[in-house]
Amino acid sequence: MAEMATIPMGLKRIMVTTDFSEGSRQALPLATDLASQFGATLTLVFVLPAMPTAELNNLGIGFEQERLVTEARQRLAQFREQELPAKLSVETVLLEGSPPHEISTFAGDSAIDLIITATHGHTVLKHIWLGSTAERIVQHARCPVLVARAQPVPMRFPDDNQCRFQRIVVPTDFSKLSCQALRYATAFARPCGSELTLVHVIEPPPYPEFGYAHIPRKEAALRQKARQRLESDCRELSQSGVNAAPVIRTGNSFHEIAALAREQNADLIVIATHSRGAIMHAVLGSTAERVVRHAPCPVLVVRAQQREFIAK
Repeated sequence: MAEMATIPMGLKRIMVTTDFSEGSRQALPLATDLASQFGATLTLVFVLPAMPTAELNNLGIGFEQERLVTEARQRLAQFREQELPAKLSVETVLLEGSPPHEISTFAGDSAIDLIITATHGHTVLKHIWLGSTAERIVQHARCPVLVARAQPVPMRFPDDNQCRFQRIVVPTDFSKLSCQALRYATAFARPCGSELTLVHVIEPPPYPEFGYAHIPRKEAALRQKARQRLESDCRELSQSGVNAAPVIRTGNSFHEIAALAREQNADLIVIATHSRGAIMHAVLGSTAERVVRHAPCPVLVVRAQQREFIAK
């Protein structure tokens, strides 16, 4: 936590993705508010699926692809004019190919500081075998990804609400990466006087090595240690002008985090994730991705091995 006092760096370039659907509009108010709050340039991106090379060898299909590109550029410009305020600094970008790959690659090549995207609800089976576009962006992007879930009543623009995140839940395992996620949460919270909830989840071992009798004693020791760490972090945050409260839960991490966000009517979850292999993702998925899937509010996922962000 002492690292919180280093030189500040803000969000300068924010990307928001769209496919022109009602669901993708969920991300626009968040992107607008954050771009205004941080004085960032907003990059509006649409990815046009590219036709296979073999099909493009057909002259007629090649002309059709050119027509689709022209229409997409026109629609993107119209979308920017109708859906985003004129006062914002906005650039429009049309990409061609696989949306997760093109978005992640462009973000890395263009020094994007934050990707904002919307996700639709899917069945568990579809998530296990295919994954959503949002989850694949979370897996591969080198910068943080803010995922907005589709709401029964869509968030509408314009709201002119630069302090949308009043209640922020921040899971922590006290690692350096968790501290990095906390810096993002602090950056969002401090200008708005938002309240942070620092939560640590203790997961019971599925197959205790020495039986179940010792678990209550071990859990009590873990809770005491976690309580001390959380209270210390909250005191330090308070001294820097950020309201924070500690919470300890026991159970499955993603379930407890999502449940807490529901109970507190949270506006945002900020969670760190570690890089994993493709097989692990396909079979189980990370805690962060499961939180994205089940959370009742937007989720900001901060990945390992990305450039540091220091809260103002």
